[in-house]
Amino acid sequence: MRKLLFFFLIFPLLSLYSQESNIQIGAKAGVSLATFSRNFFYQTQEFSYITDFYVGALAVTRTEHTINGKLELIYSGQGAKYNVSHNPQYEGKYNLGYLSLAYIMHFRLSDHFYLDAGLSTDLLVRKDSKIPSPRTFDIAGIVGIEVPILPSLSLEARAKSGRGGLNNYEEYYTASPFQNSLNNLVVQFGIIYYL
Repeated sequence: MRKLLFFFLIFPLLSLYSQESNIQIGAKAGVSLATFSRNFFYQTQEFSYITDFYVGALAVTRTEHTINGKLELIYSGQGAKYNVSHNPQYEGKYNLGYLSLAYIMHFRLSDHFYLDAGLSTDLLVRKDSKIPSPRTFDIAGIVGIEVPILPSLSLEARAKSGRGGLNNYEEYYTASPFQNSLNNLVVQFGIIYYL
């Protein structure tokens, strides 16, 4: 909570600095569709998507070149729904929350279309007690697009796949869905407002 408070106190100062430089500050929010996967962007049938939200801020270096850098600080609600009825103690929704710091390469393909690719480091800030031995840290790959619709407003769509593992799984979890390594898989749709 202290990190979020610090961020909201420093955000106005950053926006003043951005007016004097080529750094553009913005805020973003949207909808997250999240599930658990076994491999990179591979969703299994035992888990389905749940809907949550994401909110955060970003700083983009705006240059005349086709490649820009983007730094994001985001809170993202994630999780999944377990659908296997023969294992009722694990059936239901799993809700997690992550605070993410993302480093993204922002490729300008045209004035109205950007391609994003990068990595994020995620810190687990909302745990679910039904997940055994959860990991508090994750690393995720991000790919997406940004489409400016006004000078200060853009739409975005992206996919994010965790690679650090959801929990410290052990072989003795044989009856649970956590018997193998699971990863977070998130699809996000939202808006970006630049100051």
